[in-house]
Amino acid sequence: PGQVMFCTLNTHKVDMEKLLGGQIGLEDFIFAHTKGQRKEVEVFKSEEALGLTITDNGAGYAFIKRIREGSVIDRIPVISVGDMIEAIDGQSLVAARHYEVAKMLKDLP
Repeated sequence: PGQVMFCTLNTHKVDMEKLLGGQIGLEDFIFAHTKGQRKEVEVFKSEEALGLTITDNGAGYAFIKRIREGSVIDRIPVISVGDMIEAIDGQSLVAARHYEVAKMLKDLP
């Protein structure tokens, strides 16, 4: 079993609208999404914004919450919603909050 990245409510799909928050009832099902296979991706930042929204699970893991259609990231098929961002340019982001990761991506030349 891998590390739990995030949980969704009543769906096994990586649906960021169904992220587990404080709203849970007796009939609800919780699905735990665990750390998957590692992938290394090279991205050329050809535009000011990469086109992704980042969130974190409060336990040291930042992951992709949304990808804007037609954006730099959207054109890279291997990157998807739910992917954890573990490092940028070799710098570990484990224990970083989502806004720190977003700033690092924004500050990339």
